[in-house]
Amino acid sequence: MFDSKEIDEKGEVPAPFNLEKHNFNPHAIRGDFEFDRNGKPIIQKDSAGKLVDKRGSNVSSRGYRVDKGSNIIDNNGRKKIDRTQSTPDGDLPKMFNYNGRRFDIADTIGQVEKD
Repeated sequence: MFDSKEIDEKGEVPAPFNLEKHNFNPHAIRGDFEFDRNGKPIIQKDSAGKLVDKRGSNVSSRGYRVDKGSNIIDNNGRKKIDRTQSTPDGDLPKMFNYNGRRFDIADTIGQVEKD
């Protein structure tokens, strides 16, 4: 089903196909932010000009935690989505529900407390 170069070092299939298998939690990949009046995260920049959340973690322009290679990572620093599978602006890849409709992760996670 997948080319061998698409399989990661652990033998896992690429995202978004592996997300359901690992009980994907979008809260685990979001940075820690304050929000503006419109509900958008306030993303700051550090002294080097990199995008960061309020705890100083590197984030994409969409607010997802990223490592030095721009891969989306979780709270524990584990790679969840490879940078080649995210959009150019650092958003999650398109995901679809079982009915074939676009699954919008932002509608699902909302702004409730993560803890």
